[in-house]
Amino acid sequence: MISVGFTRPRDRIAEGERVCSEMGFEPFGAPSFDPVRGDREVFEEIEEVLSSGRAYFTLFASITAVEECVDEYGRDRLLALLERTNVACTGSSTEKALKKLVGRDSDLIPEIYSGVGVAEEIADEVAYKTVVLLRSAGGDGKIVEILEKAGAKVLDEPVYDMIPAPICENTIELLDKAASGTLDALLMTSPNSFAVFYGQMVDRFGKGRTDEVLGGTFKVAIGIPTAEAMRKTGVPCDAVAEVSTFEGMLETVRKRFAR
Repeated sequence: MISVGFTRPRDRIAEGERVCSEMGFEPFGAPSFDPVRGDREVFEEIEEVLSSGRAYFTLFASITAVEECVDEYGRDRLLALLERTNVACTGSSTEKALKKLVGRDSDLIPEIYSGVGVAEEIADEVAYKTVVLLRSAGGDGKIVEILEKAGAKVLDEPVYDMIPAPICENTIELLDKAASGTLDALLMTSPNSFAVFYGQMVDRFGKGRTDEVLGGTFKVAIGIPTAEAMRKTGVPCDAVAEVSTFEGMLETVRKRFAR
């Protein structure tokens, strides 16, 4: 059986393992981050702007952004707040979460799944309009840069932060599996997830051993930003998922080992 390692936020591990198993892989999942709710003032500002109807677009930059807003406002209240705004999601997984948790469809999913993809697709229609960006505190600012250059007023709202998850039994199992050279594929779901995992590998086994074993492991990046982060570290990915979702990454692994 093909073994697949991955790191995700702690509350996504069970789902990831289930999907891996259903697709016929042996999963080795470990937590990368734990979400921490944003400041109360952030949610108050979001509510005021959405209630006023001034928001032309509201962008959910991740599944976690949807979940944190639902936890803060409740399903019905959030649904009401989104009645007078267009809603964009960075990808199909985020849209599914919005539909499941809020009962609201997205008005836009970019062709290339990412916040930058959304910003580029709406750039020609947002001049002098307000865009509400619901994201992690760890964003790199590129979305805001694109939208402000296009003339939009951007309310950049960090509705949550991600703190590195403590090393646990699952982390050690994944690290040891990778270091043994018997992990067939490694999925990297974000630049920060890769940075945490790579740092843990180096701390435990040293940079030389880490680079050696990862060099022989089929590595899949969920998207271009993650691929670029891996390249800069000196451990480039072997493939970028055609569809930037967890399932899309697994499809990339399936195709690789079906040859």
